[in-house]
Amino acid sequence: MTKLLFVLILALLLVGFQGAPLQAQNAMQSAGMDMKSMKSQMEQMRTQMEQLQTLMKDNMAKMTAADAAIKSHMETEQASMKSQMELQQAMLNQLQAMTDHMQTMTDRMTMMPDPMDMHKKGAAKMKKDKGMAGDQKK
Repeated sequence: MTKLLFVLILALLLVGFQGAPLQAQNAMQSAGMDMKSMKSQMEQMRTQMEQLQTLMKDNMAKMTAADAAIKSHMETEQASMKSQMELQQAMLNQLQAMTDHMQTMTDRMTMMPDPMDMHKKGAAKMKKDKGMAGDQKK
């Protein structure tokens, strides 16, 4: 009986070892398939990475161009504001000069005698001049 049990165990072991090479072959074949699919996946990932890098480069170039455009626009706006401030200052200076001129004219006019006074002085002077002319004839 022990011999029979021993033979039975031995037979099972032999069957087990003979099945193992078949499993290894199957594993190798499936590994080959897995390697092919892995290579395919790796190639897809590489392609996606290249596309992503291309998109990033394009976006960076666009951002650089946008930054340059914004900088140019800001410089133009700043120059425009400076020009407008200079124009406003020139207008203020002109208005101040006109105000000063008008004030000077007003001051000079207040120093001049009244037109009625000038008429009276002129008439008196004419009478005086006529009187002197009459005295000279004599």
